[in-house]
Parts: sequence; structure tokens; C-alpha cells
Amino acid sequence: MAMAVMRDEAATAVFELSTGVHGSAVVRAAVQLGLPDAVGDEPAGLAALASASGARPDTLRRFLRLLTTFGIFTEVTEDHYEHTPASRALRSDAPDGPAHVIRLGGDWNWILWGLLAHSVRTGECAFQAHYGMDIFSFFAQNPPAAAAFQQGLSVVAKREDPLVADALSVKGGECVVELAGGSGTLLRAVLERHPYVTGVLVETEQALATLDPALREEPLASRFRVVSGDCHARAPGGGDIYLIKQTLHMWDDETCLRVLANCRRAAPPGARVVVVEQLLGDGPAERRGRLMDLHMLLVAGGKERTEQEFAELFRRAGLVFTGVRGQAGDLRLIEGETPES
Repeated sequence: MAMAVMRDEAATAVFELSTGVHGSAVVRAAVQLGLPDAVGDEPAGLAALASASGARPDTLRRFLRLLTTFGIFTEVTEDHYEHTPASRALRSDAPDGPAHVIRLGGDWNWILWGLLAHSVRTGECAFQAHYGMDIFSFFAQNPPAAAAFQQGLSVVAKREDPLVADALSVKGGECVVELAGGSGTLLRAVLERHPYVTGVLVETEQALATLDPALREEPLASRFRVVSGDCHARAPGGGDIYLIKQTLHMWDDETCLRVLANCRRAAPPGARVVVVEQLLGDGPAERRGRLMDLHMLLVAGGKERTEQEFAELFRRAGLVFTGVRGQAGDLRLIEGETPES
């Protein structure tokens, strides 16, 4: 009804923008109910879909008809629905599909974006303010949320890690130390791409419980080892390349400085520190990066950064900033070196 009285084009546009949450909720609910997975190659009836999703037939009918207005399913005969390209893309088994990433955020993601004004006003991390703990403590107490989060990250990593491994310049015989590398999928990709290098994964005991099994088996196991620890406290010595992927954006500047300084203290002269992150730029095309910037504030109190801001972090940590040395999709390889003396 509000739209009926809006005659100003700009007012209509921003009102439409304000209701974007409705469309997001529709897509998320379709995935949560498992509807894309419940429809196969042939049309599925309402009764079968209600049984598969555990939904009431009457409310499910209303929801399915709403989905068709978004191009998700087509009602071929009354109460019988078949796939569209959009609904197929939401299947859990869809190549490069977003279903696992949609599940990644869980309920907490919706709560945090509702607190955006609070975080903008105060600068506080919304997750800490709402839950009274950081996100990793929350996951330790909520295994289903942690599992959904890790599954979503693994889908993203499967796309990104080979691109990063291809973009990373590595010489034969070098040792690549990855800090806070989770299950080690990026380091695995690096070792597979570069058969004459060795790798060290630095992670907490909790994270190492999810270690990629391929790193424990040949031909990678003999070139790989783990160091249990926290990169906030120290980094192992002897590395030629210290690799940090999409981790610094979770932290404030002072925390980033501690980690980068740990790399400088541990690494030999001339070693490289390679940070893999997206870079903030200017202009309307930067919307996704700017959204992620605020997302990191909400989730962890972190932020996305410009090239100049990374250069300043490297300098303050005692490293020589050498610039952006590669690209992997939306990510950039931002590099520095330890001083020669």
C-alpha cells in the first residue's frame, strides 16, 4: 500500500531497496526447507514437497507461488512444480551453487545486520555486543552453526584456493608458511601446484581437527607439517613465504600489526609476507567490497582495507611493502618483505 502513494522516482527506488531483505528471506527459506533438493527431473506435487520439507501444505502452497514470482520454480499444473535455472542453482549438488554459502550465515547473520545502525553509531562488533562472546567461542558452543559455517567456507575455498595457488610466485625449494589456514586447503593447493616446495600450517588445535586428509597422505605428507599454535603469539621461523589468506580483514589494525610483526621477527631477511584479501576501491562498482567491509565490522570488529592502508600496516610492522603482486578472482596478493638488515 505504501508503494501506491509514492510518485517520486527516487523515493520508490529507495523503498524498493529497503524491502530487499524480503527477497533474501525468500531465497534463504527455500534453501532451509530443502525445496530445490526435493524437486528432481520431473515435476513434484505439493503433497510430496510438504512431506519432504516438513511444511504445512496450505502455507507451503502460498510460499511456492511466491517463489515462482522470483523465477524459482514454475507451476506447470495446479500444485505441481518443476525446476527453473534459478531453482536448480539452489540445489545442494549444483556446481558452484550458493546453497552452502547461503546456509553459512545462519540466524546470527540476520541478527547482526539488524544491528548495523548500532555498530555504525558505536564502532562496536555487533556479534560481541549481542552474544557476549566472539564468533569462534559461539561456534565452540554451537556445533551445527559451526558445521554450516565450515561447509560454506569450504565451498568458497574450493573456488578460490586454486586461483591463489596459481597466482602465487614460488621458487623450487622454498618453504611456504600459512598462518591461520584452517583445514589447510590453500596450502594443499600450493603444494600440488608447486611440487618442489614445502609447507607449514600454523593453526590452533581446534582448527587442526578439520585438517584436509590429503595433507596427511603422500605425495604431500613428506613436504608438509603442522605447527599447533596461535599466530597472534608467534610465527615459526625458517619460512621463505608467510601466507595469510582472508584473515586480517577479521581483525582491527593493532591485531594485524601483532601478526605481521610476528612474521617479521620469525622470518629470515628477504622473506616475503603475502596477504590475500580483497582491496577496497572507490566508485559505485565497489558495493560488494563495501558491504563486506561493514559485514566484518558486524561479525568480528574487523574491516576491509585499501592498498594504501595495507602499505601502512606493513610499514608499521617493520616490513618493506612491495605492492600488489597478483590477482585471484576478486582477491589480491598484497606483499611485503622482511628487511635485509
